[in-house]
Amino acid sequence: MSSIRYALLSLLAREPLSGYDIKLHMNGRIGPFWKVGSNQVYPELSKMEAEGLVKLQSVEQHTYRPARKLYEITEAGRDALIGWTLEPGGVENVRDDFLLKAYNSWLVDPEQMRTQVEEIKKRHEEKLAVYSEKVAELTARLDPDNPDDPIASTIPVAEFGVQYERLYIEWCDNLIKSFIARSSK
Repeated sequence: MSSIRYALLSLLAREPLSGYDIKLHMNGRIGPFWKVGSNQVYPELSKMEAEGLVKLQSVEQHTYRPARKLYEITEAGRDALIGWTLEPGGVENVRDDFLLKAYNSWLVDPEQMRTQVEEIKKRHEEKLAVYSEKVAELTARLDPDNPDDPIASTIPVAEFGVQYERLYIEWCDNLIKSFIARSSK
C-alpha cells in the first residue's frame, strides 16, 4: 500500500472526516512533516472505499453547498494501519537541494553564499516557530487522564520538528561563520 493511504488512515483513525477536512488536516496536522497533493485525496479515498479500508459514514447535504461525504476507517483499515505502524521503518534519505548547494559553495564567493544561508536560516526559524506553536497548542489540548488520547502520539512528532529546525539553524550559523572566516582571508 502507498504511504498516502497510511496518511489518510492515520487521520481517519482519529475521527471521521470529509475529503475537504482531510485536505485541511493534511496541511495543518501532518503537513509540516508529510506532504500530499490535494488532487490525490479523493481518488485515493475512492480506491480505499472499494477495498474496504474506509467506508462512507454519511452524506451531509446543504442546499447552498455540494454534498459533503464523511469517511470513517473500517476494522480492515485499522488493522492495515496497525500492521504498517508495527513494521520496521527504514532510514530516510535526506534530499535537500540546499545541502547540495552548500556542498558546492567552495566555487562561490563566500559573501554571496552567506546571503543565501541567512535566507535559508530565516525560513527554518519560521518553521521552528510553527512547530513550537504546534507543540504548545497540542500540549494544552492533551487529556492527561486519557491514555488513548491521539494527541499524546502527535506531540513527539511535532517536537521532532522543533529539534530538526533547531539543528538546521545551528548548522546555518556554523556555515555563516565559515563564510565569514573565508571572506576575511
